[in-house]
Amino acid sequence: MMMKNFLTLNSIFLTACCLATMTAFTGCKDSNDKDSETGILKPIAKNVIGKWNMEKSQKKQDGKWVEDPIPEGEGHIYTLRTDGTALSAFTAPDGYTKLNQGEWKVDEATGKLTLGTMTVDVLGLDATSLVMGHDEARDSETGELMQGEFRWTFARMDESQKTLAEQLVGKWILSKSYEKKNGEWVENSNGLPDEGWHQYRADATFTAYSRSGEHELTSDTNWVVNCTTGTVRWTAESGQNSTANVAIEADGTLSVFYANSFNPVTGQSVAGEYKDVMVRAQE
Repeated sequence: MMMKNFLTLNSIFLTACCLATMTAFTGCKDSNDKDSETGILKPIAKNVIGKWNMEKSQKKQDGKWVEDPIPEGEGHIYTLRTDGTALSAFTAPDGYTKLNQGEWKVDEATGKLTLGTMTVDVLGLDATSLVMGHDEARDSETGELMQGEFRWTFARMDESQKTLAEQLVGKWILSKSYEKKNGEWVENSNGLPDEGWHQYRADATFTAYSRSGEHELTSDTNWVVNCTTGTVRWTAESGQNSTANVAIEADGTLSVFYANSFNPVTGQSVAGEYKDVMVRAQE
């Protein structure tokens, strides 16, 4: 069996984001010095800032570096920020993307990067690519922690290019609700709460809140999203899942589509086509 040396977010953010910790930001070229022996832009902490996408995974086998194919559908995007925080976006083979965030730091003397309790080697760093190495990796299919020599190559990304998962992060206020009738969306205020909002956090936690009169309801779950289909999956602590399709519209609003609506008069769920329109809260 081909062993995958892909570090997954299941193996703690520090495992996944360690990949991220090596994001590079290139400022003015003449202010960066490239070590003639290592080929690494210095200082690492300055040049590692930015957004990176994993393009190649390798492991050492019989003394040679061989490609360890990234499983189809998987993806790793890492963003290192100037404030010392790092954001990772891991896409599993099933298409769902999970965000996670943490903190990072660099030891310039040793060329090592630490995130949480995990320390990796910066093997290469220039204006467009980053190479990171480590002596262990987690098999993304079996979850097995493997020992050996591993390295990953990342390509710089435009930081303005955000996945749907990244765009969802924030607080969204419920504005209006609609029901599709005869192929047209018709505003529907039945059962609309006096106040309602959703909050997606970069640590993969989610809160939904609604208030009708003095009755309040709060739900805390974890969330992931399929950035291709727009399907969000919420998972409660009990393991129970619920899903809905979402879309960020051209005007910046968030549409949440669902197939069943609760009727407060009858106390029953009514099947149909519904959508809530939400507006991003001002920070």
